[in-house]
Amino acid sequence: MSNPEAKTSKPVDWLEPWREMRNGYMDAWAKAMTGAVNTDAYSQFSGLMLDTYLTTSEPFREAQQKIMLSTLEQMQMPTRSDFVSLAERLANLELLLDDMSAKLSEMARIVSSSVPTPEAEAEASEASKTSKSELPVDPTSLKPGLKFTRKSSARTPKKGSK
Repeated sequence: MSNPEAKTSKPVDWLEPWREMRNGYMDAWAKAMTGAVNTDAYSQFSGLMLDTYLTTSEPFREAQQKIMLSTLEQMQMPTRSDFVSLAERLANLELLLDDMSAKLSEMARIVSSSVPTPEAEAEASEASKTSKSELPVDPTSLKPGLKFTRKSSARTPKKGSK
């Protein structure tokens, strides 16, 4: 018969000691490299090497750019400068569209505030139904050449031009 403990036991992983050794080795190197990289001497050396590389590679980069520019022009394809000028134009168009949008929003706000609402129209129609006794001047007594205009607080007849 079979042993019930054998069925539930975990199989032996023969590579586990190697993984532990690898992890310990990687941790030791990470600590050593972190200590070395965080020094002033390393940063100065790294800067010196980068400057030397950039100085040395500059003539090659310029030659490569000239060759690429002439190749793209011969193939009638856009160059980097073409893309940059196009991007600048699009940025300017975007700014103009934003300005136009802001102006249109302002105009819409002004127009919507000046459009009378149904309540305001009802009040205006009620105000126009006032009786003659409420008017300061009887409109039938005005002479034919005079026009009646409304000012801010007082109503006075004004002579109009024909």
